[in-house]
Amino acid sequence: MAEAPSPAIYVHLAWDGAIFVMRGTGEQLWVDREELYHELRAAKERGDALLYSRERGTEEPPGHVAETFDRIVDFKLPIKLIEEPHPHALVGPEERRTVIRE
Repeated sequence: MAEAPSPAIYVHLAWDGAIFVMRGTGEQLWVDREELYHELRAAKERGDALLYSRERGTEEPPGHVAETFDRIVDFKLPIKLIEEPHPHALVGPEERRTVIRE
């Protein structure tokens, strides 16, 4: 019997600093850094892995994107690089929507 895949959270860093998160439930949202850290803390508590992608992955990222990635690494979640970003992570700024927490 095959082992069930580990739960995961997906994080995509856009070139302009925007952050796309997809929770293991499939819920998708654009977040700021503080909301990202909240999501990563919750993922760590659940024992989730991190699926990660970045816009223009073959280029050196701008400082603000590199800084966000460094903070992501600080959470010490198992990380898997996703070379092909999720299509919803590639939308332009005018198409991004956020989810408001209650």
